[in-house]
Amino acid sequence: MASARKRGKGYEIKVYCGLRPDTFGRIDKYEMWYPEPGMTPKQIEKALEKEKHRFEEEVKHGHIYDDKMKFCELVELWKNDYAKNRLAPKTYSRYGDYLKRILPVIGHIKLKDLSPVHLNRLYESLTKYGLKRDRNGHIVGDGRFAPKTILEHHRVVSAILSMGVRWGIVEQNVAARATPPKVPYKERAYLNEEQTRELVCLLEKVPIIYKTMTLLLIHTGMRRGELMGLEWKDIDFEANTMRIVRTSQIANGIITKEPKTKSSIRTLTFGNTVHKLLTEYRLWQNKRRLKAGADWVQTDRLFTTKSGEPLSPDSISCWFKRFIRISGLPIVTLHSLRHSNATLMIAEDVDIATVSKRLGHSNTATTLNIYTHALKSRDKVAAEKLDSILAL
Repeated sequence: MASARKRGKGYEIKVYCGLRPDTFGRIDKYEMWYPEPGMTPKQIEKALEKEKHRFEEEVKHGHIYDDKMKFCELVELWKNDYAKNRLAPKTYSRYGDYLKRILPVIGHIKLKDLSPVHLNRLYESLTKYGLKRDRNGHIVGDGRFAPKTILEHHRVVSAILSMGVRWGIVEQNVAARATPPKVPYKERAYLNEEQTRELVCLLEKVPIIYKTMTLLLIHTGMRRGELMGLEWKDIDFEANTMRIVRTSQIANGIITKEPKTKSSIRTLTFGNTVHKLLTEYRLWQNKRRLKAGADWVQTDRLFTTKSGEPLSPDSISCWFKRFIRISGLPIVTLHSLRHSNATLMIAEDVDIATVSKRLGHSNTATTLNIYTHALKSRDKVAAEKLDSILAL
């Protein structure tokens, strides 16, 4: 609520805006208002109430700022007026982790004083110290951040300052003139055809739930969250198709949301191998449901706990990490199965548009950029074929 007090010939209007995240001191916004000459006390009282309401609304919507505004205050404004409602919960949570490291370094700096030098020092500090966390999110010690992680911190700072420019709070985004570390090119890890066949053989000896999840990733190239979001109503056993319409993620618990982009909502055709796999798995899950009896929670999810509740996406990642270590295969992540699927399709001359559509990419350029290694190998095959055709 706005308040006002007489100061000289005018009135000082004050609006409380909360506490500073760094010092927990009050954040107040002020504006002076001067009544028109000749106004009666009653007219002044009425006009002052209007001015208090107007000023409070402007502050509330982020239209009022001063040259004392600090970066931490802009962050709070960005969180409340943009991020909370616009960002996916998982993204918002991740950005919050980044800001826990950013704010102690630059949060206290006034926006008018913030410079690329300050940001470069931030990036330099992140190359030396970082927070290592265990699987449960608990801090277990210091560690070094990779250039890619530091670049993500830079992008958060830049996004917040860009919004500040749009709101008219800052004149320019100084992050555009900063120098974040360059991320060295790293080829995506994947399993080749022979290694993938070996993986498939090894999966015959693992529990059916992990076997089914892993084989589905290999056959479809879907993302982990898309896999964990599958429900039986998405599977058409007559047409041998499955619909990708939701994703399951971890963000303060397990949440379900729409896939990351419009193109990620798609229908995938599968072969007889997957048809047989899903049929066997459904029979196994039905037995599990009967065993649970009244304790079973009906969610229609393919992959559930013993009580039928959605399984955590981390469960398959943790299992696969242990599995791959003892498999004798190259150390790859669960997401590498998506890259393996795409690489195998390209190796078998599946056109890039189809590969892109099955992966749920927004355009073929994304696919071309990611799978350069596979396309290079096809380029060599093309050259050899042309050579055999045109050789004298």
